[in-house]
Amino acid sequence: MKTPLHRPEPLVEVRARPVDHTAPPEACARALMGGELLRVTDHYRTGVTILAALNQRLGTPKASAPFAIRQEAERNFRTAALRLLAPVRAGAVQLDDAGTCGFLTDLYPEFDAFDLPFIEIQALHGAWQRYKKGSRLAVLGRTVHPFYGAYAPSRTSHLELFGTWLSQYDGPRGQAVDVGTGCGVLAFMLAKAGVDRVVATDSNPNAVESVKRELSRLDSPLPIVPVCADLLGEESEAVDLIVFNPPWVRGEADDLLGQALVFQDGLFERFFDQAAERLAPEGRVVMVFSNVIRLMQPDVPHPIDAELEGSRFRLVQCLQRKVKPGRGPDGSKRRTREKVEVWELARADG
Repeated sequence: MKTPLHRPEPLVEVRARPVDHTAPPEACARALMGGELLRVTDHYRTGVTILAALNQRLGTPKASAPFAIRQEAERNFRTAALRLLAPVRAGAVQLDDAGTCGFLTDLYPEFDAFDLPFIEIQALHGAWQRYKKGSRLAVLGRTVHPFYGAYAPSRTSHLELFGTWLSQYDGPRGQAVDVGTGCGVLAFMLAKAGVDRVVATDSNPNAVESVKRELSRLDSPLPIVPVCADLLGEESEAVDLIVFNPPWVRGEADDLLGQALVFQDGLFERFFDQAAERLAPEGRVVMVFSNVIRLMQPDVPHPIDAELEGSRFRLVQCLQRKVKPGRGPDGSKRRTREKVEVWELARADG
């Protein structure tokens, strides 16, 4: 049975107070914070204005604030913002200047009339534009089109470093698993590098849908098998390469996409348990990581270091590359000490 796609929950026949551009945005923000449901009835920009007022009222922590504080602020904003609704009828948002969003028909084929939180409408619209336009990735030499709800990289330094590792790897390339594949970039890199069969797993069904759609765009087939499964999945045969680009910081995930950004306790323990069972004698576990956990959460045990203290795996090498400084709001370069990493592990008995 096909796993249903993840989607924002449709709200059917819900009671909400109608608001339009004549309603004071600050008053609407206070109502949302107080627990009231509001429904935008006229223009898309009315919803944008109300959410801007809500954000201003709640306040935004500085970029230098601790990760936990910034995450809590985001959660507080989202809790209140989810109470601002927008009407959807026949696969279209019923607001002036809302534009089209094909994901509404993809995700809600059985519904004709319902409401969605306005911030979910924004997310769907943004995802639809990215899906249609696509993102050009030099590491693949082509454009990818991430489906809604599938993790897609916003930068490529870690992918480039993995490409460097892959170009130097001279071991067996029979079977590989790309764990938590997202929109499938690492799986496509593995297939492009000559791996005979790549199982691309993800517990998020939207990620699996994204990879399937990407494969359908190709002129020539690639040996990639998308599977909706936890970590390495249910297959039992030994594999030559187990590749994992996990979340780089610990936190609480509110949804499936959040699970691609932060890890919770137990994730790495389960991963290494499964990797120890599946890795072939001459195989490699390759983890795409970052030193950001040491910079942002120095009190959190490093998950790879912790595993290497045991007797199951040994470190073959760890490649590092400095992350290029980004631009601040004023256009100036922002300094960073972050480095992306590729950890290559082998069986300790191999």
